[in-house]
Amino acid sequence: MSTTCNLCAGPVDPERDRRYRKDGHDVLLCPACGLLFRADPPDTAELVATYGEDYFSADAGDTKGQGYLDYLGDAELHRLNARKRLARLEQLALGNGSRSLLDVGAAAGFFVAEARERGWDAEGIDIAESMTAHARDELGVSVATTTLADLEREPESTSVVTMWDYLEHAVDPSDDVARARELLEPGGLLALSTGDAASLAARLSGRRWHLLTPRHHLYFFTSGTLRRLLEGHGFRVERLAYDSAVYSLDYVVYKLRTMVGLAALERAAERLRASRLSGVTLPLSLRDIVTVHARRL
Repeated sequence: MSTTCNLCAGPVDPERDRRYRKDGHDVLLCPACGLLFRADPPDTAELVATYGEDYFSADAGDTKGQGYLDYLGDAELHRLNARKRLARLEQLALGNGSRSLLDVGAAAGFFVAEARERGWDAEGIDIAESMTAHARDELGVSVATTTLADLEREPESTSVVTMWDYLEHAVDPSDDVARARELLEPGGLLALSTGDAASLAARLSGRRWHLLTPRHHLYFFTSGTLRRLLEGHGFRVERLAYDSAVYSLDYVVYKLRTMVGLAALERAAERLRASRLSGVTLPLSLRDIVTVHARRL
């Protein structure tokens, strides 16, 4: 039985079009448009369970490098990267004084907090209850535990929607982009980042690409499929770039486990966390994460 591509609505055969088998999931390649996606989307219960505390902290459970080493512990790095993103965003956002922002996939609310400090009327949403509780209780910002589809908000009520490292996790990215357009005022901006499956790093790594983690990532876009998705929902792409971000050295070594998978690397990561190098940070871009700013037409 064939399935339907979320991007072009074309038929995809689970046997003929299987590209990878990883972590118990088949990843299919649409023969018509080239979109890569997990064959078996999760139900609500599985989705919520996937983003439990073990996803955000290695101390809560070992995801073998597929989650975060210590998401809350890296708060200052998240806030630094948020400030860089906001600076770029403000160069492109509306010039009419509108400053409303919705961050989709906001996690613990660090981007929302930074946006509010810069004068944005910002709020966020996420399905990870432990993270949204941190945003509300520790940062004092509005991050609701809900999905974009279930969010109650007036149409054309937002000047900016952001989806940082979110779209690959979405059960229905086409619907989420359509919903973002509905919420944006005319001329509003959608800003997002996601992995680029056509990047050199992805192609050289194959099934060991650090973002090919189908337990958590359901879709694997390229710059081409992203552009098609956005333009098909009434957006004009104004900026497409491979921006660097700042990471801790601990986190980089931890994530290498998804590409190398050696026990020796696990021991090296443990020794690094206990050494003086723990906490060292560095700007990094493998040019396999694409950032897009698109204007609602």
